[in-house]
Amino acid sequence: MTRGQSQNGIKGVDLRSRASLAAVVVALSFGGLAARLWFLQIGQGAVFRDRSEHNRLKTVYIPPPRGVMTDRHGEELVSNRPSFNIEFIREDAPNPSVVLEKLGDVLGIDKAVLAERLEKNRARRQRFEPKVLLKDVSRDVVARVSSNRYALPGVFVSVTPVRRYPYQEMAAHVLGYLREATKAQLEGPLSETFLPGDLAGQYGLELSLERALRGQRGKQQIVVNALGTRVGELASEPVVSGHSLELTIDRGVQEAAEHALEGKRGSVVALDPKTGEILAMVSAPAFNPAIFSGDLSPGDWSHLSAEKRMLNRAIQGTYPPGSVFKVFMEAAILAEKVASPEERVHCPGSYWFKGREYRCHKKSGHGAVNLRSALIQSCDVYFYTMGQRLGVDTIYRYAAAFGFDELTGVELDHEAKGLIPSTEWKRRAFKRAGDQKWYAGETISVSIGQGAVSVTPLQIARALGSVVNGGRVMKPLLVRAINPSNGGVPDRSVGEPVVQRQVPVSDAALALVRSGMVGVVNEPGGTARRAQVDQSFGVMVGGKTGTAQVVGLKRRELATGKEAHQYEDHAWFAGYAPAEDPQIVVVALVEHGGHGGAAAAPVTSEVMNAFFGGRRARLAPSGEASTEHPADSKEGGAR
Repeated sequence: MTRGQSQNGIKGVDLRSRASLAAVVVALSFGGLAARLWFLQIGQGAVFRDRSEHNRLKTVYIPPPRGVMTDRHGEELVSNRPSFNIEFIREDAPNPSVVLEKLGDVLGIDKAVLAERLEKNRARRQRFEPKVLLKDVSRDVVARVSSNRYALPGVFVSVTPVRRYPYQEMAAHVLGYLREATKAQLEGPLSETFLPGDLAGQYGLELSLERALRGQRGKQQIVVNALGTRVGELASEPVVSGHSLELTIDRGVQEAAEHALEGKRGSVVALDPKTGEILAMVSAPAFNPAIFSGDLSPGDWSHLSAEKRMLNRAIQGTYPPGSVFKVFMEAAILAEKVASPEERVHCPGSYWFKGREYRCHKKSGHGAVNLRSALIQSCDVYFYTMGQRLGVDTIYRYAAAFGFDELTGVELDHEAKGLIPSTEWKRRAFKRAGDQKWYAGETISVSIGQGAVSVTPLQIARALGSVVNGGRVMKPLLVRAINPSNGGVPDRSVGEPVVQRQVPVSDAALALVRSGMVGVVNEPGGTARRAQVDQSFGVMVGGKTGTAQVVGLKRRELATGKEAHQYEDHAWFAGYAPAEDPQIVVVALVEHGGHGGAAAAPVTSEVMNAFFGGRRARLAPSGEASTEHPADSKEGGAR
């Protein structure tokens, strides 16, 4: 073989090996490309298809307008208004951190605050689900965000209906407020109606009647471009508004009750004793539910915490009833026949029992009093004596029959049941055997509504209603009807009167009790002359004062300054009118107000004047002016 032939052979081999290598490289390249295509098309196809669809199609959920609430005469107490929210979809932003920083610069908000809100409840969030960063913002904020839209991918402005409270704090504890749905609500019986970030009732009727008020959200698919701007619409599901509520509340009576408690702490409950319909329910001081529409500041929380503004004193505040309890004691005395109406008990100003002195509120004593005069003058000694005859368990039995020591069943959550003590209660309440024994001296305090006795203002109103309506304990009602959003027939079954029980006291006995209550307000020596209403109404009021001790007399006498006010007695008045045909019961409690006749009775007078004045105005012929006058100021007893 020549040298040239040898070289040509080497070159041929080299070309073949290079061709083979090139073929391998090409094959591997195509194999890698095929594998990548398989990964993109098959392995990750669903992910990219999802991204593509969400870049082109978005599902927008449209929150439904909640049902409005009106008073019994059709005046709106709660309605809706449009609210602007700033929302963010993380998946639409190439770099969420940069977008949040830019948004913070535009609005003058710390990026960390926005990041914290974005991360809240992230585990429960679905892909491409919007997150609300700022609620109920001003139109200036909307303008700034809109003008920087191209620098804020994923950020958009949404419009949702929020609550409007035309009377601000009025009936706040009844109406309630909305806030973002809690974890319990998102996982509870209504979970299918909520999305994370949705508003839901958290208090009052907004909470207890959430199902009726809520409505059904709408859903719409929209076509967007690469910047997230809407360019078209596809199929949609319509919004269904929530049902409206017609409440039992009378706005005029409610307004008068709130005015009467202005500057005080306490509660007023007014109701119709024949039906149980609540005409007014006030807890003071109150709050404006509208502040929950936006972001609450530390100052807002401080305001709400001050003086327990969120506490509904009408159903959650429990207090010793003091001498108001004597009304129900008299019913028990007559039913058990432990004394005749004519029997007299001598009151020297104090009552001695086993070497201990129990004072009457009148140090000089009332002299000889019978059942009626004892109620009119609120003689403690008479009721000390009768309490010993009845015994604590009998007192408990009748108090329970009038609805104490139980929930009333009103359409509000977190109601307190109070306490009426008994021998069985003491055995259950204390662990040590020595503490479980009931002592006769404890019955003395119970017989005038002191000691371990505690009630709510609503319980007093319901119980007094049964005294004046013939013995029927009525369920308190706040809703007269649910009006469907489609204009259908209103559901009035929710407002039908419910008799919870009949008290075991005869009509004749209840009539004697009512006679004494009329004397409390209208006769010389009565403790509630200031509960009378405007004489032009021609209405006679009956009722009972109460002055409930907060601490022992000696401790109160030693107190000074702010502490002295905190130790002042609670002032009660529970009244009804007209005496011959009761149409309204009003109970007023003024915390640390002192004497019931001086502090609480004028409150009920103002409320009753509004009730009878409003009724007269509605009954007046069209175009005829009605006259309303404030109640005359009358001096009277202070017990």
